[in-house]
Amino acid sequence: MKTTLDELQAFVAVVDAGSITAASELLGLTISATSRALGRLEEKLQTTLLRRTTRRLELTEEGATFLQHARAILASVDEAEEQMAARRMRPAGRLRVDAATPFMLHVVVPLVAGYRARYPQVDLEFHSNEGYTDLLEQRTDVALRIGRLGEARVACRTWRLTRCWVSASPSR
Repeated sequence: MKTTLDELQAFVAVVDAGSITAASELLGLTISATSRALGRLEEKLQTTLLRRTTRRLELTEEGATFLQHARAILASVDEAEEQMAARRMRPAGRLRVDAATPFMLHVVVPLVAGYRARYPQVDLEFHSNEGYTDLLEQRTDVALRIGRLGEARVACRTWRLTRCWVSASPSR
């Protein structure tokens, strides 16, 4: 069985807070949940990380070594989460868009300048296709279609509902 992030967080919190009770408060867990997480971690590692008495906690040599790794792992996870949050705020990379030719020319293309100004780190790649597009096979991120989607097994969202009116003179 592999070590979980919750167990690592409990271990580091206990060391930093100096007690299981204080760590439980920091983590928003019960004392028993924090103690169980620490116990599971020691069981998985088959070693004692902390010597515990009713008044004191003391890291073992193994605990001190493991603490360095646990801190590095948790810091790495935090950094990865921060990078993903930053990417959501400032999208970057290639965005492949597929749409029917008339829709591409009359709706999508006029929006390109504004999009590029807002998201300069995004490289746009456009493809025109009048029919069904296999998003995975064509390596397409977004396909814009007009009409009912049918039974395609893709995530879809209605973008805009419009009504179209056709006018003509009675003599023609």
